[in-house]
Amino acid sequence: MNETQKSEKSKLRYDFLKIRDRIEPSLRHAYSNIILSKIKKLQEYQNSNMVMFYLSYGSEVITDFMINEFLADGKDVAVPVIQNPGDGIMTAVRINKLEECYEKVYGIRQPEFNEDEVVAKEDIDLIFVPGIVFDNNGYRVGYGKGYYDRWLEGTDISKRVGLAFEVQLVDKIPNLEYDLPVGRILTEKRIIEIVKN
Repeated sequence: MNETQKSEKSKLRYDFLKIRDRIEPSLRHAYSNIILSKIKKLQEYQNSNMVMFYLSYGSEVITDFMINEFLADGKDVAVPVIQNPGDGIMTAVRINKLEECYEKVYGIRQPEFNEDEVVAKEDIDLIFVPGIVFDNNGYRVGYGKGYYDRWLEGTDISKRVGLAFEVQLVDKIPNLEYDLPVGRILTEKRIIEIVKN
């Protein structure tokens, strides 16, 4: 990535983190509930057995009650685990309840790593992806560590679903070959289909 693109991404990250942080907590909760209702209407969700969620951090779309509801629906749920901060490696690990997760790496919650609960990418039916800003082509800017882009490599784009508030959307984000788009973005206002079925 050239310096201009890095600078553009850094500015987007800075600006949109401030924009997202300004959403009132009560509105964030209400919008997240609307997004959950959209997820539950997806045919892919209804047909899924294993879904992967991020554990919401800061002002992200809230996933706690989504995870609890999906577990109650009998779905298997995996979440990201980072064992060695800085090595860029993320693993999907199955959880049985949200209480297994606590603040650990970069202030983000995760369960203890358990080899027996590691989930292979190909066994996950839907992958819910966080981001600070998304564009109309499904590209995203995260916190800049690259964990998701590395982990998503080799997954089917149609399984990748970005969760965002409407204010987190822009027309275009600068991207390079290792940036992997999501196939669909869900906000409180709409569903953006990047990959047409």
